[in-house]
Amino acid sequence: MNKILKKALVSEKSFSVIGESKYTFIVERQARKEEIATICESLFNVNVTDINTMNYKGKVKMSKTGRGKRSDLKKAIITVKKGQKIDLFDLETEKKEDKKDKAAKKDKVEKATKEEKNTDTTVKVREKKK
Repeated sequence: MNKILKKALVSEKSFSVIGESKYTFIVERQARKEEIATICESLFNVNVTDINTMNYKGKVKMSKTGRGKRSDLKKAIITVKKGQKIDLFDLETEKKEDKKDKAAKKDKVEKATKEEKNTDTTVKVREKKK
């Protein structure tokens, strides 16, 4: 995306606050709020009203070969003016809706094939030999 904005954070919590015009990004650790605001306004053509930033230290994890550390990161929650949207997050929600539609269609097809199998089967009863 940019040197300051690394990527959009896609999680259940970040999608739940989109209705409040809040969008979550992973940003460069040295980035200041003013820099983040100007980049967002120029890239997405929106008016930024507020920015909340959080610094996270990476966890230390153990493995077979020894210790490892996840990378440190900085998260920014960007609030835009009401009625404005950032298109990146709309694409993600559309993809989720497409997956749900595909799953629903698949379920319908499976139900139809099961019904066809049930109607086509006939049971033959053998008579006992005396």
